[in-house]
Amino acid sequence: MKVLVVNAGSTSLKFRLFEMADESVIAVGRIERVGGASSPFSYQMGAHPKREEEIECPDQRAAIEYALKTLTDPGTGVLKDLEDLDAIGFKPVHAKDIADAVRITDDVFEAMEAYIPLAPAHNPPYIEAFRIFQELLPSKPLVGVFEPAFHRTIPDYARTYAIPYELSQKYAIRRYGFHGASHRYVSYRAPQLVNSGPEGLRIISCHLGGSSSMCAIKDGQSVDTSMGFSPQSGLPHATRNGDLDPFILLYLMDQEGLSTTEMTELLSKNGGLKGISGVSGDVRDLEEAADAGNERAALAINVLVHETRKYIGAYTAVLGGLDILAFTGGIGENGIRVREAICRGLQCFGVHLDPGANSIRGQEGVVSKQDSPAGVVVVLANEELIIARETKRVLTR
Repeated sequence: MKVLVVNAGSTSLKFRLFEMADESVIAVGRIERVGGASSPFSYQMGAHPKREEEIECPDQRAAIEYALKTLTDPGTGVLKDLEDLDAIGFKPVHAKDIADAVRITDDVFEAMEAYIPLAPAHNPPYIEAFRIFQELLPSKPLVGVFEPAFHRTIPDYARTYAIPYELSQKYAIRRYGFHGASHRYVSYRAPQLVNSGPEGLRIISCHLGGSSSMCAIKDGQSVDTSMGFSPQSGLPHATRNGDLDPFILLYLMDQEGLSTTEMTELLSKNGGLKGISGVSGDVRDLEEAADAGNERAALAINVLVHETRKYIGAYTAVLGGLDILAFTGGIGENGIRVREAICRGLQCFGVHLDPGANSIRGQEGVVSKQDSPAGVVVVLANEELIIARETKRVLTR
């Protein structure tokens, strides 16, 4: 079975083609700045050299058409024609009452449209991509592996909000959780790095990047996660606020005369690390600014570190102990200083970081001391493999 995994953004398109017989990657590609005057395109077939060029992609349709053309081109393609493709898998974010991997239908479109206000940057590009693929490849099944899918195992007391129960039921308000494919991969990969199986292990997964979340994992299953009803909650993100007292919103809307649309814009595009620092939501920029004496940039980093440590403490209590602390995502994989700051003082939880081992950037490995009761690992994110596996499962069950 050949599965094409597609990650659709408002200005980007990433794709990866898997041969599921051995889960090998046949081809991988990426188109950036879709809609711009020129779009950087990178593409690689298996172990062949990477090809890079500038192309014209005025919209998402053009990007998708170029990706499919590349995959079937006699000179660059890995498919004889598109009939060789068995399915397309996606990583959509949010839909009302859907927390699973499902085939894309009209009902799924309606559920995603209902939750556009909760994921305004994510749902529209995926809805558009689904419709384009349906038109271009009408005979091929499309599967959406929604980000909350891994968090279906969270118990009811951990997913229920303290609002009138009737409203929770009427509007499907609960802790959904996100970054499910990433945390699922950590649940599978982190034990391998410490030469163990997932059974009996208590793992805290830290997906730290432009969008960040935490997950408490026990016996390979999610039992709690920091994101809730929307991707807006939990840790502070690059430009999104994270956890927030709801009365702050009401107070600001009253004092500043803001509409819900204006408040959404403020919190989702000008909040988070960018909002605190006034510099950027990128930790690399913040570290550079902090080193140059920018106190707000240093504060933004310290807020992220503090909130992450707070969740580690809470989830250690939820799990009844800690066996593995895992870092993944752009910051988790590359943020040497952030990892060190987060682990500082966590010896009470059995976390003993090895400064030398922790010097890795963009590599997998164990970064804790050999005698550390809790292992600390860096996991390179591989959400695409999880999407491909789930797509296969949906179509063969």
